[in-house]
Amino acid sequence: MTWRRAALYWACSFGLLAYYFAVLHRPDGQPAAHLTRAPFLQLDAARLDSVEVRRGDERLRCARTGDRWQIVEPAGRRAPSDLIAALIDNLTQLPDVEVVADGVGDLAPFGLAPEVSELTLTETDRPPFRVRLGNPNPAGTAVYAQREGDARVFLIGLNVRYYEDLLWMAAR
Repeated sequence: MTWRRAALYWACSFGLLAYYFAVLHRPDGQPAAHLTRAPFLQLDAARLDSVEVRRGDERLRCARTGDRWQIVEPAGRRAPSDLIAALIDNLTQLPDVEVVADGVGDLAPFGLAPEVSELTLTETDRPPFRVRLGNPNPAGTAVYAQREGDARVFLIGLNVRYYEDLLWMAAR
């Protein structure tokens, strides 16, 4: 190994150490906001009675009848029960997801002001729970989301948007 290569390795090490202390390290011991992970929903898909999906002025309301899901509003629209169940499962069975913003004022860059779509989940004996979905992230691998009553912005899997799009196409 030459002295030049050894000096380059040391310089890279010091550069990474400086980046860590300048950007990632917080004195209070908490990780930086973009490194925080948190549970997104604490709902049991088996206890859900209905799901409403809204985009602008359009909405689809789906209800469970027995062990099958069907669109009940607007009347006459149909979609496979498994498609609705897949949307619900992808939303309720998310592992801890990344928190990308904590109490940010301007939600427009995330596509949450106004939101692209809103899902209202109704569980037995509980008030409805709303989830707002925004734009995809720049890499196109996830979607920005926000829970009702929570100022944080989360990054959830793109499958939720995928199944939502399929539901809208099937219901046309």
